[in-house]
Amino acid sequence: MKSILNLGKWLFILPFAVFGFLHFGPIEFTIDYIPEYLPFKIFWIYFSGACLIAFAVSAAIKKFDKLASVLLALELILFVFLIHIPKAMEGDFVQFIGIFRDTAMAGAALIYAKFVATDQRFIK
Repeated sequence: MKSILNLGKWLFILPFAVFGFLHFGPIEFTIDYIPEYLPFKIFWIYFSGACLIAFAVSAAIKKFDKLASVLLALELILFVFLIHIPKAMEGDFVQFIGIFRDTAMAGAALIYAKFVATDQRFIK
């Protein structure tokens, strides 16, 4: 049973690596998510993808994993407020899924930081 429970860590980490790498795919799939008021749209796509990959690597090697998971939670909350809520207010109902998904994942990242992450160099 313990080995199955240990699998949970990897089931949390690996999707963020995949999501991160998907940000480096064809731009036309992600560019519409970037709000019009943000300049340098392509930069933000690549930057957010790199941040997702950075969390996955950090958590996998257990270096700076607590800091990385807190920063991941911050990134996901920013997605909610900068992307999903404005688009939902424009009438895009699918964004409500994004609001709750990213909020839940931010909460899970904070739980990861508190109970799983081990590197306490920056956050105790």
